[in-house]
Amino acid sequence: MTVIELGIFLSVHRSIQPLPSQDICDVVNGWFADTVSCASIDSATLLMRRRGWLAGTRCGFWATEQGRTVARPVLHGIVNMLDQGTRLLDVALMMSLLRLTKKELDSAIDL
Repeated sequence: MTVIELGIFLSVHRSIQPLPSQDICDVVNGWFADTVSCASIDSATLLMRRRGWLAGTRCGFWATEQGRTVARPVLHGIVNMLDQGTRLLDVALMMSLLRLTKKELDSAIDL
């Protein structure tokens, strides 16, 4: 899972309802300072659906259990990468700084 795919997944995972492609593009571009084209995000979203990380209809996309399983170690890896192996950063504190709760990807998905 790439960083952009992680961004797509988290935007969909945090949504209360299926998230349409345009909304995914708006959220992800808000995080990445408008540096990713909506066409690239749409391509990645469709690839993620084929991999089983997202599910969807014409109304929008939602996160799957398989996607959460893939996203969890990637997110933890990013926190560890920021720590640079010093173990000085508390992972819980970093998750909080990233506005994530530790249990966000650990709890079951309510459909």
